[in-house]
Amino acid sequence: MIEAVIFDLDGVIADTVELYYIATKRVADEIGVPFDRQLNQKLQGMSRQAMVEALLGETVHEWTEEEKRALGDRRGQYYRELIEQLSPNDVLPGMLALLCDIQRDGVPMALASSSSNARTVVERLGVRSFFDVIVDVKTITRMKPDPEIFLTAAEELHVDPSCCIAIEDGEAGMKAIKQTNMFSVGIGAHLAPLSPDWLVQRTTQLTWGELKQRFMQRAGQ
Repeated sequence: MIEAVIFDLDGVIADTVELYYIATKRVADEIGVPFDRQLNQKLQGMSRQAMVEALLGETVHEWTEEEKRALGDRRGQYYRELIEQLSPNDVLPGMLALLCDIQRDGVPMALASSSSNARTVVERLGVRSFFDVIVDVKTITRMKPDPEIFLTAAEELHVDPSCCIAIEDGEAGMKAIKQTNMFSVGIGAHLAPLSPDWLVQRTTQLTWGELKQRFMQRAGQ
């Protein structure tokens, strides 16, 4: 029986992955390091420190910890400026219908986002009321790909992880889910090597009816 659905935010509910790209590319250009959308996808879900170190690549040892923190703060400021423009129109296609259907069935939902701006984003998107729990990322000691944030969501919802569906579009997040016994849903062909329980190419393919059917098939019901 499905007792909860746990969502990542960026690239799953919110059309914000491009905003991360713009903010990070601006920093990369300022310091003269290469950055593209493929690397941007790999960075989704990582901590700020891990993101900065991956961005710096081979030059990472040339930067002090204080300088790396400053780069992360600068990228965060650029991103916050961009999310000020968000509106309900930026909910990804099909996701509002999915949220409504899950809520109509009385199944609790949680948000397990590595973003410190998650609450601001869901408020601007107009979807805050769907989530019974938004995990406070400041309480998480080990970021994705560690499963702590997803297990915390299940704990705060008072449900067994084996009865949860978790939806991700980032590599780090999918690696985290695969370390639990949650039913994993991946969005995007780039996640195929990680073998999620259900892989879709785009959010419009996610429907509550199909999710329930696939979850029960895995459970042998």
